[in-house]
Amino acid sequence: MTKLLILLSLLSVGVYAQKSDNTFRGRVIDVAHHPIQYASIIVNDNAADTYSNENGEFSIRAALLKEDSLRLKISFVGRQTIYRTISKSAYRTVHTFVLQELSLTLNNVIVSPTAVQSDVSNSSIRFDRQAIEQVQAYSLADILNNLPGKKMSAPDLQYRQGITLRSAASEDPVQATNNAMGVGIFIDGFRQGNDANMQGRNVGLRGYSNSGITNRRDPYQASPSYDSPFGGIDIRNIPADHIESIEVVSGVASAKYSEITDGAIIIERKAGQTPFNFTMRLNGYSTNYSISKGISLGKKAGALNFNLNYLNSVQDPTNYLKNYKRITGGLMWTTNFSKTIRNTLSVDYSYKKDFARVDPDDQQQTSTIASDRNISFKNRTSLKLESPLVKNITLGISYDKGYTESYSQYLINKSVETVADKDTTGIYEGYFSPGNYLAIDHIIGEPYNFSANLSADNHFKTGMVSHTTSIGASFYSSGNSGAGIIADPGFPPTARGSSMKSERPYNFDLQQPVRNGGFYVQEQARYMLFNRLLTANAGMRYDLQNGYASIQPRINTSYQLSNKWSLRAAYGIATKSPGMSQRNPPPTYFDIPLLNVYNSNINVNQNLYLVYTQKIDHDNSDLKPSKSSQMELGASASYHFFNTSIYGYWKKNRDGFNTLQNFVNITLPVYSYTLVDGQKPQYYTTGAYRLYSGLYDNAITNSSQSDNYGIEWFVSTQKIPSLQTSLSMNTSYSFSRYNNLGYRVVEVAESFRLAERTAWYGIYPATKLSQMAITTKITTDTHIPRLGFIVSLSADIYWKNKSSVLGKSNEPIGYLDKYQNYFPISNFDPSNQDYGYLALTADKATTNESPPFAYGNMSLRIAKEMRKKLRVSVFAYNFLNIIPRHYNEITQTYSTYNSPVNVGAEISIKF
Repeated sequence: MTKLLILLSLLSVGVYAQKSDNTFRGRVIDVAHHPIQYASIIVNDNAADTYSNENGEFSIRAALLKEDSLRLKISFVGRQTIYRTISKSAYRTVHTFVLQELSLTLNNVIVSPTAVQSDVSNSSIRFDRQAIEQVQAYSLADILNNLPGKKMSAPDLQYRQGITLRSAASEDPVQATNNAMGVGIFIDGFRQGNDANMQGRNVGLRGYSNSGITNRRDPYQASPSYDSPFGGIDIRNIPADHIESIEVVSGVASAKYSEITDGAIIIERKAGQTPFNFTMRLNGYSTNYSISKGISLGKKAGALNFNLNYLNSVQDPTNYLKNYKRITGGLMWTTNFSKTIRNTLSVDYSYKKDFARVDPDDQQQTSTIASDRNISFKNRTSLKLESPLVKNITLGISYDKGYTESYSQYLINKSVETVADKDTTGIYEGYFSPGNYLAIDHIIGEPYNFSANLSADNHFKTGMVSHTTSIGASFYSSGNSGAGIIADPGFPPTARGSSMKSERPYNFDLQQPVRNGGFYVQEQARYMLFNRLLTANAGMRYDLQNGYASIQPRINTSYQLSNKWSLRAAYGIATKSPGMSQRNPPPTYFDIPLLNVYNSNINVNQNLYLVYTQKIDHDNSDLKPSKSSQMELGASASYHFFNTSIYGYWKKNRDGFNTLQNFVNITLPVYSYTLVDGQKPQYYTTGAYRLYSGLYDNAITNSSQSDNYGIEWFVSTQKIPSLQTSLSMNTSYSFSRYNNLGYRVVEVAESFRLAERTAWYGIYPATKLSQMAITTKITTDTHIPRLGFIVSLSADIYWKNKSSVLGKSNEPIGYLDKYQNYFPISNFDPSNQDYGYLALTADKATTNESPPFAYGNMSLRIAKEMRKKLRVSVFAYNFLNIIPRHYNEITQTYSTYNSPVNVGAEISIKF
């Protein structure tokens, strides 16, 4: 630590060595000429950044003054951003910049998401504050529905909401889960981790997609789960009111960002002195309230910003059985310790309860509850230097701790139940329990996450090339100290049936935490090639995840063909480490009954249940990180009246997570017994043995993969003065082909096993699937600044949604004998005596268009602002009530493709 302080002191000597006349100076004020502290000033497309002091003043270092011009982006929460280019001849002039409050009375108000090129990616989509407010969002999920390819829908707060990017595989739960897991969400520079989430039941018993605790009695969706143990964060838990901007990166992100195989969502929240803001919104049976305020603590103490958000949503007001509640709050303290050191400390708390109460008319007393609470601490310190080696050093540290509880119950009414409760392998005497009981699934987790990241930035020029370099390192650790799966083998929530598998308690606190780290180098170079700007943003990232090292090159380039047109290209590799739920799955227990002698429910001593338990531990220490590689090509044009851009991409995902069935054969001695009057039966071995086949275990492996292709086209116009209207449109074509890398295992008929034939299990290629979707979003914004009035009309058009099963091979690629020995088959011979009988009836490829016609819906948003203090807005989803239906003659069922009209309102007060 002493050496680090000495190094920083030496680097900072340059701060005092600069001459005052070699520095560009500016001042940021409001319309009343009051200084604005902590305004952000970004120079030359993130070549450097600074902020204004307590007097609104800022300066730009001398090294940047060698450029022919300075391109400034000046922004502050709740204010309209200023973009200004300063010519070299005006460097010595002190410039004043007036930031106006965001208001519908301003002439240039952007209320729709825009496609931008940033220092993070070539093809980012940005939502500024006005665009966020126009959505009237209850959560981040409502905002992201405006992305290309996403379906506009009424706010849905009753079910878990994930986000997938650049994938059409939404109908396959495994692919959707892997994609959502690979979308990183960053808030104020810190990744929001879900790696310690273990709210899933035994995977070996239920498989990858069926491990969540579900609501068995939901009237609108079949057995939904409220937790995300394997996927990404539930984004309905993130309120939108305190968000200042969102940048969505679905393409190649810079090397600074880790754990993002499928994109990044970068969120910046409000900070600094801001007006008091109160917002209330109503929609259907959902109510949302939020308040926020940024308070100045004085010139030296900085500013304190606080926010509080409450939401209550009921599924059906006639019974109040299903309910979702959310409470979030936070404090953010921003201060300047000196002219060169800025610090931001934030403390946030969140609480969620998603539950389905017991219906008085439900004789099974079904109920489901998922709740969690979390507190987090984040601190980010930035040090500005004037050293030739380093211009800025940033250190960020975060820690969060949570408590999560998932619970489900329902009554079971069966005959007497046999119980095996040992957690070790062996033969022992079990017992009997009543078949009438309240079955309970119960999981308690206490996840925690720690992360630290350090970065150093510099800007310099070599000849005609301008360089912006960044190096950094990161470390994070995730663990879970919860009680885990609280299972009582005497009251199993599911019947064992032919699988002979059952539950056991599983303590999360005994499992190894996740510890990953990495570092990166990033370089942005700008060069005038043939008098046209060439920009190359290239980086390299190295990560160590679950013991596996990965090198991830990433590059975004653009070349300005003319004053209007530019070409862009990108390529990158990214990885996502497995979380605790993948690394530490519970053991699988097979309980095989050897003797089941039930004579009396009065004298239990006369009963006998002899059982063998086989415990299978899962060692996932060799589980690799999932990996994606993506290539992107695009072009953009900027004319006086309109802007347009088009991107084509190819994304290959490999080593995704899924479960594979491993068949287990167990040979056990055969037992018999002798009844003893008034006593427990006496049992003994007969000398014979029995082979128990057809038992299988689900093991998590790197067996999921997909190939994703697509085209995204964006068009936006300037406001037409005569109509006061602007238009934006995006069209998305996406195609995904996905399958499990593994195989299908099919057990042969019992007659072949009894005949002692050689092949007992046929191994077949995995099923391959594909999905294609074409959608268009069109939005018109009619804005009358003089009235503070805006009307946004949105249309979603769903041209095609087609899914295909690409066929299953009827010929095996190998087989297992009764001892689980594997024998490959290179060329299948149906006359072969060992395996010829394994041939199956071939499944034909099938294609389903849902629906087989194009359809759409239209939504309307109206907002009126009064005196810049009061805003009233109304939102109507599918206000024309377009509800197309399709009758499937094969299944003889109807499908509906839009929800009915949904109307919501919002009131926002600022002072």
